[in-house]
Amino acid sequence: SQRLQALELHGAIAALQHFWLRSFCDLYLEVSKASLKVPEEAAETLRTLLSCSELFLRLLAPFCPFLAEEL
Repeated sequence: SQRLQALELHGAIAALQHFWLRSFCDLYLEVSKASLKVPEEAAETLRTLLSCSELFLRLLAPFCPFLAEEL
């Protein structure tokens, strides 16, 4: 957000990429695989996965609007 307000687009895109690849895919997605196999935990885990994915797409939209809309 700070980088976007300062019009540092390269930094904003790098932060978005870091969130998606390092925080979400590398960390949370890998850890959540075990929770998805447990019926009692699967619904909450899936909700979190969907929320993170939606957040990513909303953040991606200013940079790649057509791609974000399609996804």
